[in-house]
Amino acid sequence: PSQQQQQPATRILVLHNMVTDEDLSTEEEYRGLFEEVHGECSKFGDLISMKVPRPQDGGEPSAIKKVFLEYATAKDAQAADQELSGRTFGPNVVQTTYFDERDYQAGKLR
Repeated sequence: PSQQQQQPATRILVLHNMVTDEDLSTEEEYRGLFEEVHGECSKFGDLISMKVPRPQDGGEPSAIKKVFLEYATAKDAQAADQELSGRTFGPNVVQTTYFDERDYQAGKLR
């Protein structure tokens, strides 16, 4: 279990410390990151959708540089959480949190 406060698991897992400015700098870098992360995160469960907000997408600034993963079940999201939390990705250590499913569906990423 991670050291942060335990949140109730949802189907939406958020990855922090995984996206860099460089990853968002060009469409090519962004696509490369998206494909790499999607491929890796698909290994842990039924990944339905994934969002990696960018500044030009017009969302909340707090959502930038986060990866939002929507799994079919909370159990799949928990399996991904166990595998990804604390993993080193480039120079960073990945942290995870769960996100409200209704907000995700409504596009209210933050």
